[in-house]
Amino acid sequence: MALDARTRSSLYNKFREILGEHDANALMSEFPASDNDELVTKQFLRAEIAGLRTELHTEIGALRTELHDQVSGVRTELHTEIGALRSELADRLRHQTVFIVTSLFTAVGAAVGLARAFS
Repeated sequence: MALDARTRSSLYNKFREILGEHDANALMSEFPASDNDELVTKQFLRAEIAGLRTELHTEIGALRTELHDQVSGVRTELHTEIGALRSELADRLRHQTVFIVTSLFTAVGAAVGLARAFS
């Protein structure tokens, strides 16, 4: 815990009287002047890292789920599109086959008719 300016000054003056200026300065340097000056303990650092690991695992899990859902959606869309394309190709092939067979029968019929007419 950081000491306020008044407390730091009071302690320094008392230590200076007892220990001398050099030693009082050395001792006061061990007390943080602000919360930003406090040293981090291993225990605190480990707890912070553990919290970050937990948060990171949670975020990675959420990202993994989101990506899985998106990939599943894309797969579904692809299957739908491929199915529609297959149907369209099958319809076109059927129409083409009917046209070719009809044209062939018509041509054969015309050739037979012409052959009979000229014979």
